[in-house]
Amino acid sequence: MELPGPASTGAPEATAASTLVKSAATRPRKTSAISVEQATHLARLEDALRDRYLIRHAPVTVADVTVGQTEYRFRGDSTRIAFTESSFRLATDTNSPSVARSMVDVAEARRWTALRVSGHEDFRRLVWLEASVRGVRLLGYEPTVADQALLQRERDARQVNRIEPAREAAAAATATTDKPTGRGSGGRKAVLAAIEAVLLARRVPEKQRQAVLAAATEQLAQRIRTGQVPKVKVYDPAAPSRRPAVTPSLEPLRSRERPAPALAR
Repeated sequence: MELPGPASTGAPEATAASTLVKSAATRPRKTSAISVEQATHLARLEDALRDRYLIRHAPVTVADVTVGQTEYRFRGDSTRIAFTESSFRLATDTNSPSVARSMVDVAEARRWTALRVSGHEDFRRLVWLEASVRGVRLLGYEPTVADQALLQRERDARQVNRIEPAREAAAAATATTDKPTGRGSGGRKAVLAAIEAVLLARRVPEKQRQAVLAAATEQLAQRIRTGQVPKVKVYDPAAPSRRPAVTPSLEPLRSRERPAPALAR
């Protein structure tokens, strides 16, 4: 596909190599109420965009009509424009994966429920992948079998990293089991220490040992969250014994009867 090159005059949207367009550009933006979680998520998207880019609002004249346009410039080089935003579209002249993700961030922050993408095939694939992971419908790119496999791997990878609300009971259980004990049942640290001691005794290589300990840590955390507090018996030879002292009973020695000494005659 031949892409238009940059020109010295005209609107940036008309000269951009790749564009991400709202599918229903003539429709007014939805104003339906959103939940607190959605509002928080959208606010985080806006904050992340401000952290990555220098955002400048610049008016553009199109056919003697002045319209608003927002420029997202790279923070490392403010002379370069990563992409632009207008009322009807987002546009860029790069196929950068980070820029493609940021443009989808803007589209999601604007609550665009469906997207139409055009431009370079690599850019369209990146936007399709990012939008599909987020569950946003996209037109303008037909994924291949390899793309579908990549989408599944990307979804699986993002599901591994998750954030869960901390529960008071789990936090209390963790705090209780992390307390050191001198004699008796230990907590999570004692379990991990026992596992590490076994691995060291078997001379397991460092890399494998760390992998086993990481997996054990995750499993123990999961059990703690479900209320299954791990226990392990740890013995300290220096700790005082809790068993009652047993005093041996000594039977009195009985005097043996000795024969009377024989008298000398």
